Amino acid sequence: MFEYDIALSFAGEQRKQVEEIAQCLEAAGVEVFYDNFSKAQLWGNDLYQHLSAVYQKKARFCIIFISKEYAEKAWTNHELKAAQARAFREKGAGYILPVRFDNTEVASILPTTGFLDFRTEGAAGICAAALEKLGKVNVARSAGTSSAPAADPLHCDSSPRALILSKELGVTLFPIISESSWAEVIDLSVEPEDKETDSVLTKFRAQKRGMLVAYGLDVAEAELLSAVRSTVRGAALWKLQFKAQKMDFRNDMEMGTSGTSTDQFAEMRVRRLLLNEHLPQLDNSDGDNLALMNNLMRENLIQGLNPTIAVKESLFLDLFRQLGSLPRSFLESAWISAVVGLKLSSAVEHIDYLRLALAGTSLSIQFSGHRHRRYSNVAPYRIEVSGQLSLTQ
Repeated sequence: MFEYDIALSFAGEQRKQVEEIAQCLEAAGVEVFYDNFSKAQLWGNDLYQHLSAVYQKKARFCIIFISKEYAEKAWTNHELKAAQARAFREKGAGYILPVRFDNTEVASILPTTGFLDFRTEGAAGICAAALEKLGKVNVARSAGTSSAPAADPLHCDSSPRALILSKELGVTLFPIISESSWAEVIDLSVEPEDKETDSVLTKFRAQKRGMLVAYGLDVAEAELLSAVRSTVRGAALWKLQFKAQKMDFRNDMEMGTSGTSTDQFAEMRVRRLLLNEHLPQLDNSDGDNLALMNNLMRENLIQGLNPTIAVKESLFLDLFRQLGSLPRSFLESAWISAVVGLKLSSAVEHIDYLRLALAGTSLSIQFSGHRHRRYSNVAPYRIEVSGQLSLTQ
């Protein structure tokens, strides 16, 4: 019995494309070895021995992503040699599944070996072929149809990603954080997943003010003090340091009405942000100006007076349009975005529990948090939300 259905071996230059394949496989219920999915297992291990064991013994199949960069790197060659040792023992047996990114030849893989070409198949095609190889889908290629068993939902109770936003550049990043410390001075270590992230981090150096940074349950408006780039084993590593300028986003200028308290309006804000409920009702096609004025007042109170951010719809919808093809990245980015939205909209002061689960285009949300304490002898108002959101609205 293998620990993994498939192990992926690739060069860092192709990480973005390989991650899309890894997430597609995971969403279909495949046990896949992809380094970013196994950070805890890799942490503190002798990587030379650990990776040798993975590629020789622990996977049913191994996908080798061939590229110019793959052929040049020491670590990928180590992984390839381990996989070849397994293939030699099994007299081939289709263990190594090569995928080409370019026309680079790898001497140890015979040119007569069947391969797939990423340039024509794309991530979806590679994923579909791998699922067929594993017997997890039945593909009728002549009819152009396929059927796959329903996969278990992907869950996210916390995110390994930070949210870093530059207001001046109008750019938001969701980098994976390898190390952090959070106080008045915030330190984050980032290993860029692709060249685009590396490039944007370089641009941040010239736009140090007007930054927003969040990680875990912490959010701050901040100034970037330094951004130091180094190289570790051929991969970029950034050390970012911020000075927090604001970490308390309570709003003491809230208003309620005779029938709805400020806390109840805040709960509507939470439900809008998470579940896309209590949306603006500003249609005046019937010419009822009084109703329009009442709806405008209600809308202002749901958004809150002078909020840091105004919540007009669920933040998950636009994010899914951008990252829906990468389920795990979407889920992790959605989790930290929700933390930011909940705090910057002054909806809650503390988040006690936030769980997201993604099944196809349906997002299940469970949330519990509380607002700031107004009176020392009265418990803070608690908000609990549970429900499902269709991401294709």
